[in-house]
Amino acid sequence: MTAPLGAPGSAERRRAVRKYFRVTPDPADETWALRTIWAGMALLLGAAALLLVGLPPLALLAVGIGAVVTVRGFELRATYHRRYAAAEPKPADHDMDRTLDEDLAAAARRAMSRLEVTQDELELHSDDVDPWAQLGGRRRLADQGRGPLVVFGPAEGSQGRRGVDRVWRFTSYDIMVICPTGHHLAIYECVLDFASGRRRDEDTHEYHYPDVVAVSTRTRPREGISLHLQAGTDGDLSLRKTMTREFEIIVSSGDRSAILVGIRDDDRPDQQIVLQESGIDRVIAAVRRMLREKKGGVAPTL
Repeated sequence: MTAPLGAPGSAERRRAVRKYFRVTPDPADETWALRTIWAGMALLLGAAALLLVGLPPLALLAVGIGAVVTVRGFELRATYHRRYAAAEPKPADHDMDRTLDEDLAAAARRAMSRLEVTQDELELHSDDVDPWAQLGGRRRLADQGRGPLVVFGPAEGSQGRRGVDRVWRFTSYDIMVICPTGHHLAIYECVLDFASGRRRDEDTHEYHYPDVVAVSTRTRPREGISLHLQAGTDGDLSLRKTMTREFEIIVSSGDRSAILVGIRDDDRPDQQIVLQESGIDRVIAAVRRMLREKKGGVAPTL
């Protein structure tokens, strides 16, 4: 099925995603440009009046200034229209989410291929996470049905924008695909470039269940987080005391697979970063239940 914004790698998709994350210019900029044009034209008319009353030197000065101001006004207006065309019309928030959902499904298929795991080998499926939601016809973003579990979050260095629905979306995402089989926990990780739909930095890990020592979320202060947060036309959102929440799987060797699943500002509770809903808490609970069974009643957690 083709994603709403276009197939991965298509010019149509790149154009739509880039428009979503570009700042729409303030209409006041066009108003200022029009006022500048009218001011320049008023000076040109004034020059004609000065010429009629026999003041050629002043008329010449008014012509020069009027011409410069008028040209500048047209330049400002042209710049506004170029910026507006580059940023509008933006794709709808739900189309962004549906396209991301398609990308996550593609990543899940890629994970199964790279890890050489079949759907029949999975001991925990995506739709096992919240069976009541399945019965009610509600589907969370990233749900893969009888496929593996998928977790995602904003990647380091990505640009974020708050949508009309107040939910933040990003130019790139970290993706983790969890494939629990009968004898091991297989994990696939990659970074998704959302504009192109391409994946990079692919990694795979396979752990025996006794080696998994923790499946948890960790909230901690995070200084200098590398995210550019754009709050619509209001400008960039500045966080004072950044706290991040990470989902992580840790094994006895010290290896750690982690993904950012939450951001907040402790100094300003009203400035919260609402991320796309992926049901992360239900995913963690489901993975813990399965590992408890595999490890004989001991739930790995820190």
